[in-house]
Amino acid sequence: MRKILLIFQNSILRNKLAIALAISAAALMSFIFYGKTNADAGVYTEDTVSVGIVDSDNSALSENLGKYFTDSLGMEAIYENYDILSTRLIDRQISAIIEVPRGFESSAISGTPEKLEITTLDDYANSAFIEAYINSYMRGVSVISQAADNNAETFSKMLSSQKAPNTVTLAEANSQTDKRVKTADAYDLSVGFMLMVISGITVFISNQILVDRQLGTLDRMKCSSLKSSEYVIGISLFGVLCCTAANLLFNLFAYSIGGEMPVPLWIALGANELFMLFSVGLAMLFALLVNDQRSLMTIGVGYATIGSMLGGAWFPIELELGFVSNIAKIFPQYWLMDLLRKYPDDPNFNVLPNVCILALSSVLVYLVSAVIFTRKNA
Repeated sequence: MRKILLIFQNSILRNKLAIALAISAAALMSFIFYGKTNADAGVYTEDTVSVGIVDSDNSALSENLGKYFTDSLGMEAIYENYDILSTRLIDRQISAIIEVPRGFESSAISGTPEKLEITTLDDYANSAFIEAYINSYMRGVSVISQAADNNAETFSKMLSSQKAPNTVTLAEANSQTDKRVKTADAYDLSVGFMLMVISGITVFISNQILVDRQLGTLDRMKCSSLKSSEYVIGISLFGVLCCTAANLLFNLFAYSIGGEMPVPLWIALGANELFMLFSVGLAMLFALLVNDQRSLMTIGVGYATIGSMLGGAWFPIELELGFVSNIAKIFPQYWLMDLLRKYPDDPNFNVLPNVCILALSSVLVYLVSAVIFTRKNA
């Protein structure tokens, strides 16, 4: 154990730049996350959802319907004829047209309120919300009608004294959805950047092993009491802890200010940690296979950039991409980002396959590295 700690301390002294890069990467990722979540916030909250009302009844009840949309739901009610409103609907200036028929109030007083005609565009996202609000309003009218017992004066008094329902407005719903989406997008972007930086940090580990090979340090280990396994564990420990610092600092910051995050903290930390274990093992494998620093740098930087891109760190790799999607599944980045992107849409998403692939990839790369290292030092 003492010799492992000596190798670990020696790695710190030789790779101070890697430590600085890990801390700087965490700070930069936190800045990106904070900037994107705050810069894009409130996209929907500044927009006012509008509905058009064709009022053929001109009664207190139809007026109350307009106040329901404006006062209770925070929308804008526009009273015009159908031709004008239909043009606005086609131009998507309003979400729906609500037609109030003649005799609407009298039919409500009698206990058989007429149905309101609603015209929406099928692909307009707000139509379902508006229809739900209309149904809720009509249920309230039916309750008042039954309580008034067909008395117009009582109905009018109860209608005017009716309190605004405790309803989540469409603007508030859009604002909440917008914040969740922006937070998830910001987190995906930051994690994608982190995957590239972590792969870059491991280049320092590869370089340390390669330099030891070139200087004959690995050969001299045969004549010393230092075991090969202790050397490997000491360097791996430095690499994992260095990458873990970036992972932990960024995630703790993001989850402390991010509100509703796309995945639980333990899943985010665990999945990222498995990828970092793989990256450190791959760095050791590169160092054992490559014989000069220029080639090692080219391979390391190439994997950090191209591997992150093909693995879906920057954008989702869809199945429709065919051959590219099959290549993407070779990279652990794909399985990590697949987990982070699918879990928010489905809280019951089974994370076990993704986690197992990440874990098995890490085990495999360490086993291959161990075999090559043993043979080179046999």
